[in-house]
Amino acid sequence: MIALFCLSLISCGVDPHYKPENPVNIPDAWRATHTHVKYAKVTPACIAWWHQFNDPVLNHLIYTGLEHNNDLHVAMANVEAAQGELKRIKLNWIPSLSAALGYSSFPYLGYPGVLATIIPTYTLNIFTQIKEQQRAKYELKITQNMRDTVKLAVIAQVSASYFRLMAETEQLNLLLQVDRDLTAQVNIFQSTYQSGLTSNITHVTKESTLSIIKASEEVIKRNKVVNQNMIQYLLDENPEHFILKRHFRALDPYRAEVSLLPLTVLENRPDMIQAIHELRATNAGIGIAASHFLPTIQLSAARGDIATIPNGSTLGMPVYFNQALIGMPLITFTTLGDVAKARGLHKASYYRYLNTFRKVLREVDTDLSAHDFYQQRFDKAVHAERHRREVYQLNKALYQQGIISYAELLDEKIKWDKIRILVNQHKLDVLLVIVRLYQDLALGYGCLHQGGIHGSA
Repeated sequence: MIALFCLSLISCGVDPHYKPENPVNIPDAWRATHTHVKYAKVTPACIAWWHQFNDPVLNHLIYTGLEHNNDLHVAMANVEAAQGELKRIKLNWIPSLSAALGYSSFPYLGYPGVLATIIPTYTLNIFTQIKEQQRAKYELKITQNMRDTVKLAVIAQVSASYFRLMAETEQLNLLLQVDRDLTAQVNIFQSTYQSGLTSNITHVTKESTLSIIKASEEVIKRNKVVNQNMIQYLLDENPEHFILKRHFRALDPYRAEVSLLPLTVLENRPDMIQAIHELRATNAGIGIAASHFLPTIQLSAARGDIATIPNGSTLGMPVYFNQALIGMPLITFTTLGDVAKARGLHKASYYRYLNTFRKVLREVDTDLSAHDFYQQRFDKAVHAERHRREVYQLNKALYQQGIISYAELLDEKIKWDKIRILVNQHKLDVLLVIVRLYQDLALGYGCLHQGGIHGSA
């Protein structure tokens, strides 16, 4: 009866392909509209989406980060530790061997005196061993999933910092252009004010605007240092000057367009896979706790020599014994508490699994919606910049004909530059949401070398 009771306790933890009792409903499509993306038909982990930007510097930074990042090294070391734990548990199937050398007065062994023996021992609870090995396998997979999550974070952080650095460099150049134009205007209005042709209001207003632009330049310079240092930190390098080899305006935000169906995302997200393995590991933990009710086999033997005479110091009398025991616990009420604890941990892991499931769907759906919004906003800003450039060209022609003044032409040039700054910021927003989307889609963490699959559908 006791054995049947124990087996019923651990039966829920026997299946190595355990799945939650209450499976969640997986949607067939995303709720958010995403007119700017298309579906991929390759393994998500192997989509090196950053290759689509055709930027060798970005490619180099990402692969260097995947090779040298310290957080990733920590995660890989945790995988090694989990592999060692699994190896230790597997080796429990092999009997242990010990030796004894000393003095004994145990009558069973013969005369008291010196003793030298070799004692092979084998103690095993088969059910505990099986369940511990299952749990160790799941815990190894958990550390591997955690490592893959770190890879995604490294790819995203390196990409985002690189795009920010490029955008800030472009923005600083545009601000310097506005700075030069405003400085020219300040000089013009200062001269006209001193000549009595204009009031001091226009001159003071332009100087105030120029001060704001100069302050913005200092903020951008500081942000550039922050992003340079972030990139080098992610690559395990010391802070130093970082030279860009490409202009931000050369990046095409329309190139990286890929999405996946909800089921594909859920099957490939490392944190989702981790949650499933945690659920299976805690399920095995119930079996481990309940297996303490089951019998333990203990086999041992001894082979050696003992003293030939009482209290002697000369070996010569052979000594040996064999032992085979089966231990069956009769009263172990604390194990009931262990089982209850294991069931509670399993229930907690189920709700973490459920929370991760909802989080994955929420993040990707939000990213798709944000991508569509930022892309449309960027398109409208580009359209506005194109019109403002045409207006500037028309005014430039008027200035060349002597119809308007140079100060008026500078006004139109500054308006155009401000629109260009806005387009630059909107373009950065599009690229950052692409990075976040691809991180949440779990793309690229399987690309360990330069030959990864490009992010095409």
